[in-house]
Amino acid sequence: MISSLSHYSCLLALFILFLGNYVVAIELPMADLSGVPPFNVTQKSLLTFLKLGDTVKFNVPALYVFGDSTVDSGNNNFLISQAKANYIPYGVDFGDGKPTGRYTNGRNEADFIAQIVGLPFPPPYLGLSDIENNTLHTGVNYGSGGCGILSTGKNYLGSCLPFYKQIDYFETTINNLEKRFESKELFDNYLSKSLLFIDIGNIDMSSDYDGVGSTIFRKYTVPQYAQIVAKEFSKSLERLYKLGARKFLVNNLGAMGCIPAQVLGQMNKTLCDEKTNGHAVEYNKVLSEMLPKVQASLPGSKMVIGDAYKVLVDAVTFPAQYG
Repeated sequence: MISSLSHYSCLLALFILFLGNYVVAIELPMADLSGVPPFNVTQKSLLTFLKLGDTVKFNVPALYVFGDSTVDSGNNNFLISQAKANYIPYGVDFGDGKPTGRYTNGRNEADFIAQIVGLPFPPPYLGLSDIENNTLHTGVNYGSGGCGILSTGKNYLGSCLPFYKQIDYFETTINNLEKRFESKELFDNYLSKSLLFIDIGNIDMSSDYDGVGSTIFRKYTVPQYAQIVAKEFSKSLERLYKLGARKFLVNNLGAMGCIPAQVLGQMNKTLCDEKTNGHAVEYNKVLSEMLPKVQASLPGSKMVIGDAYKVLVDAVTFPAQYG
């Protein structure tokens, strides 16, 4: 399942734009997506497509990325794990056509967001040099395929970076970076304007719940388990807030039952596995109710939900409209 999770990244239909202190969520009509090639798209062409013109100024100094294989840009290449995207056809539409560690044929969602706001693609944390660890100020990607919110860092596929470990690395990053700023006030301002993009929980609500070797959580019903995962996620958001983060774009769970690894295993050859999709729907309901409460409890924070579920369901249901 891991090797198929983020193909929907190329069908991205939700752009979250942070303009100064204003948050603008734009959901694109699905029929319009065929007008934007998924690869080799310039920032100018994307802004034109969004009808924002090329004079928009973004106040986003950095993009920090957290999540699973939906956003992993190569961290798992540095781990002992079978959950890697380091072989063809991964990466065939990215740069020189070689695998990058992204679980997609081209760019992932984090790459598109970086491109829109005019930032470099956030590099994988585990691939950074010592110098980059101390000086890179445009953002880092901590995503790791196969890991989730409750993950321990070990599973049947090998090692991965659970959410808490990704936050540990983020803390190391900002501690190193703070020394490069002239004052704490300047650093706090930088961090408060930086965007944190989080796409995680897919593993928790699929393989970690009822997949290979998963037994510890089966004593809970899906609604009960979704509450447990969401509660732990809220604690993680509070931790990131205490570290100085203020702007969050949080994807809900995609339609996990529609990914190839799920569908191909179904004897009835249905379009999607509705049981697995039901897990995502249950968690997304909890997340949509919880996130506004978390934002209200953290003064100055801004949290926006990206509807990854709708994007994939639409693409699977109306493929012609997506080219």
